[in-house]
Amino acid sequence: LKVVKERKEAGYEKDLLQIVLESAEKSDLSQEEMDRFIVDNCKNIYLAGYETTAVSSTWTLMLLASNPEWQTRVRDEVLDICKGQIPSNDMLLKMKQ
Repeated sequence: LKVVKERKEAGYEKDLLQIVLESAEKSDLSQEEMDRFIVDNCKNIYLAGYETTAVSSTWTLMLLASNPEWQTRVRDEVLDICKGQIPSNDMLLKMKQ
């Protein structure tokens, strides 16, 4: 909870963690319950993002594997834009959406 203490003292911008902290402070929870609330919400946010990425990647690979024409088009576009390099943000922005 060191990060939480630092956040409270520094007064960061309004992001997801700040919203969780403010919600906890506005509640009628004890300090122990508030700490648990903050930790649980942070875990949920982290794990939800992880699962979303895993599921999206799985579906993408499954759809490409079951549609060889799509797979060829995507592969050709990646090879054309990346030219054998590791993709950068700029390269990703050049790809079709």
